[in-house]
Amino acid sequence: MFSTQLSILVNVASNYLNSGIIAKPLGSSHLSIVPYQAFQTSNGYIVIAANNDTQFWDLSEAVGWPWLASNPMFSTNELRVENREELLKHLIERFAEETTEYWIDISSSYSFTATPINNVQQAFQHPQAIHSEIVKTVHNEIDDIDIKVVGHPVKFNGKDPNQYTAPPVLGQHTIGILKDLGYTDEEIETLLRKNVIQSATELQ
Repeated sequence: MFSTQLSILVNVASNYLNSGIIAKPLGSSHLSIVPYQAFQTSNGYIVIAANNDTQFWDLSEAVGWPWLASNPMFSTNELRVENREELLKHLIERFAEETTEYWIDISSSYSFTATPINNVQQAFQHPQAIHSEIVKTVHNEIDDIDIKVVGHPVKFNGKDPNQYTAPPVLGQHTIGILKDLGYTDEEIETLLRKNVIQSATELQ
């Protein structure tokens, strides 16, 4: 897991390994591209990415402030990185004035990237989550209730090969496991009577 975290540092790792640059905490923003981060809207959050000058021009038009792109402080990505705080001050103010849905809708006509940050409810109600059938329903036979769980994200030929079962209640499999280990019914009964073990099922 530690190695995985190092591997996804990508450009941050490259800057350090090749140039000795130690990145400072930047929240959701990108070290070498501005703007490329989350912004708060009037009803949620949105991620905006303007990866090059053309996309930044489009972003400036979309927010109704074309003067941003013509400002000498922001005319190139290098300058936008250098003047990050000044640019973000303007964008933070502007994005907060409209809803997430407004920005997503308007961005569809431009080249920059805009995507909402979903809460848990929005994520599970997303059309892709519904299409992938990621939510599975399993039955807890002990308590006779249905439980919803998150399924495996990978399918093969469009099919999920996994078998899903409800999480066991305390002691649900105790007797079966002890029998598999060679314990006799008498020995298990003694353990139950002495409260050494607990079982959610009857000894049969």
